[in-house]
This record gives sequence, structure tokens and C-alpha cells, in this order.
Amino acid sequence: MFDGFNELTNEFLVGIRFNNNKEWFGEHKEMYRQNVHMPISELAEDIYSRMHKAYPDFEERPKISRVNRDIRFSKNKNPYKECKWFFLRADGKPDIVYSRPTFFFEMSPDWWRYGFFFAPNPAGMQAYRKRIDAHPAEMKKIIDIYNSQNVFEMSGENYKRIFNKELGPCLTDWYQKKYLDFVSMHGYSEKIFYKAALADKIFNDFKTVYPIYEYFDSIGKNGVPK
Repeated sequence: MFDGFNELTNEFLVGIRFNNNKEWFGEHKEMYRQNVHMPISELAEDIYSRMHKAYPDFEERPKISRVNRDIRFSKNKNPYKECKWFFLRADGKPDIVYSRPTFFFEMSPDWWRYGFFFAPNPAGMQAYRKRIDAHPAEMKKIIDIYNSQNVFEMSGENYKRIFNKELGPCLTDWYQKKYLDFVSMHGYSEKIFYKAALADKIFNDFKTVYPIYEYFDSIGKNGVPK
């Protein structure tokens, strides 16, 4: 079971930033395994189990990031990733683009964060906008749920061209997104990062926005209802 991260977690994440080479990683591989990969895998399994128990239809199993980078087509030839993350998503792929929303947790040398994002291809975002056109009152309820919480902040780049000039400013901000992120950002001074209670916090916060997740998931699975 997940028991929290520790100082060696931070030490490795900072160390790989300044020593991104095979020699240093080889010397610290066991540090990485015990203090980065194992605890984040345990956290992912813990969160998934709780989500599945609370929502039996939730079958988005953990996908843990690899430490190695694919440098074949990249100008950045550093062999290892600075960040470590897990996704909860059914297809088990690491891609950002996915037709359904994705819960995640991520940590870097500077911060840790969690939340969910909805980043389908352009056709998927078009289905989302059609859903708002067809059912604006439904979208307003989703926005009310978002406004009632203070854990996650929505972000995502907006299109400059206004697609629907008949919408009010509240709906327009959501309508214009190229993708949507709902992120809770944190620093390592927060002691909960080093405690088992981190799993409790993430799970409870995910439950807070689960109705929003369900809204986007219904679009990803079913498109626009009549």
C-alpha cells in the first residue's frame, strides 16, 4: 500500500535534472526504483482501486510512465525523463490525445500536481461544442459544479475566433477551448506529499469533480445525445 513519498524521491528528481546521463542513472537506479517508481505505482493502484469501488463502471486502469525518453526524433537527447506520472485510462497508452478524459498524477523536480484533462482530437472537441449547442443548460450545471469547488483550476488554450457568438461569457470560455485541463498544483513544502494521506486527498478531490469527468466521458464514449 502507498505510504507516502520521501526525501530520496526529491533527491532523485533533482539529481536526474542535473545528471541526465546513463552513468549517473546506473549508479542511482535502485534509488529510482524504491523511491520513485514503486511508490507512484502503489499510489496509482490505490487511487484506481478506490475509484473502481466508488464507481464500479470506472475501469481506467493505471498507466505508469517509463523513465527512458524516446530520443529518436527529438532534438533533446537527454536519455531520461525529469517527470514521473501515472494516467488512469483504459487503453494503457501514454499519449495525451485520447477521446475520453484522463485522471493523472505527476511530479517533477519543482512541483507535483494532479487532476484530469480532456484532450481528444479536433473531431472530439467539435462533438463537445455541439453538445453545448444542443444542451446549454446541461453545461451550465457542469460549470456550477466547477465553481462550487476550490481545488482544481481549469486551463487550456483558447481559439481566438469565436465559434458561437450567441453564448454568454460563462459558456464561451469553456466553448472556445482547444483542450481542457483541471489541475491542482502543489509544492514540496506541503507535508502531505510524504504521507499515506496523500492518497486520501487525491481520491476525495477526484470524487469532487467526478460529475464533470462523467460529462466529458459521455461525450468521448457516445458523442452528442439527441
